[in-house]
Amino acid sequence: MEMKVSHQVAQKLNVQLMQHLEILQFSSSELEQYIYEKGNENPLLIVEDAEVKSDYEEIMKLAFLPSSINNHPSFHSEDQKYHGMEKKLAQKESFERYLLDQIPIHQGLNEIDLKILRFLIGSLDDRFFLDVDLRIVAEQFKTTYSHVEALLDLLQTFEPIGVGARNLKEYLLIQIDSDQMAPKMASRFILEDLELVSTHAIKQLSKKYKCSMEEVKRTIQYIKKLKPVITGDSILESIHYIIPDVEVREVEGEWVIHLNRHYLPSVSINESYVQIMKDDPDYQGYYKQFLKDAVALLQGIEQRDKTLYEIIRILTNIQDRFFREGMKAIQPLRLKDIAVKLGVHESTISRAVRGKYIQTHHGIYALSSLFTKGLANISGKMDSVMYIKSKIKLLIENENKKSPLTDQQITQLLCEEGIQISRRTVAKYREELNIASSFNRLQD
Repeated sequence: MEMKVSHQVAQKLNVQLMQHLEILQFSSSELEQYIYEKGNENPLLIVEDAEVKSDYEEIMKLAFLPSSINNHPSFHSEDQKYHGMEKKLAQKESFERYLLDQIPIHQGLNEIDLKILRFLIGSLDDRFFLDVDLRIVAEQFKTTYSHVEALLDLLQTFEPIGVGARNLKEYLLIQIDSDQMAPKMASRFILEDLELVSTHAIKQLSKKYKCSMEEVKRTIQYIKKLKPVITGDSILESIHYIIPDVEVREVEGEWVIHLNRHYLPSVSINESYVQIMKDDPDYQGYYKQFLKDAVALLQGIEQRDKTLYEIIRILTNIQDRFFREGMKAIQPLRLKDIAVKLGVHESTISRAVRGKYIQTHHGIYALSSLFTKGLANISGKMDSVMYIKSKIKLLIENENKKSPLTDQQITQLLCEEGIQISRRTVAKYREELNIASSFNRLQD
């Protein structure tokens, strides 16, 4: 009997834990939607719009009052095909504006950088893939291929994830690169054997890569859950303006952390309705379930805030120079390092930083950009970066000078050695080593 009760308690705790983890991984916009959904489902919850949002909506109503022109009969009798084209152009313009608005987030861009970025954004096709050759862009702006490639790498860090990809493989690789918890073989499977992945060739992949069938299954399942290519209205609906989840500012030599909650709706429990349902025997069952769900939501939001605050508190200690000087002073850091300090699983930290942004005095950054992947076979965070750089330098020193290795080829070679790294990181480390791009090395 005692064991049965313990099992029931454990089940309830597991359900509650899953709810908390779900809320933890929500970005601000996802949490906002989730709160409204729960408010509609649960009569015990009072959900009120954030004051900021209410004010904004009132302003927008005034700004877009219907004009007499819009009510004119001739306006409605215009050719529908024309309006369809007009709508499509407006959607593309809206998306381009969304991307352009993200440019000021990144510091250190000169006028030519901004012109190239705007050109790349204007060269996206209906899938929001890049529809222009980088060499043509380099020629047009009288710069190097590596310069344009570096700006494309920057564009590929913008929201939504995958924008600026040049093909399906790169689109999938960008998603993997943004996920700290991606299986270690995911990038390699996509680079070398996407066809085998699509046909679910588990035995063949297991034999080729000398890994267990279970690991192959997990990796294939992960790849198949990556976002498919989306177009048109569906991608526009997914756009949300970047609102920092947390702000860090210096006050009298100390870092002050402020959680940005005023953009989210407020949530409370309707006490009068609780009393009515509690006193009515016909609603006892409903009352208990609704109250349990309401409390779980409130606790989940509180736990999300607490975890986020603790992560930022540790970051201000470890990444002190970053908060003062920006990305140029970022220190190598793994999710695992924070997890150990907080006494939680690495996946909890991954969920907590997913889709969230931090505001500093020198710009707004994705929280995930403050972390770098560590190497399991190298001890020490700094050693891992130095080790990768030494490998890149060695590969380039031994390359065929008539056919220099591209950043993508270097990435693939490192992946084959078990070093999981993105092309963007390879490009960054190569530049830090003062090594020219493959295009410029060939010119030399």
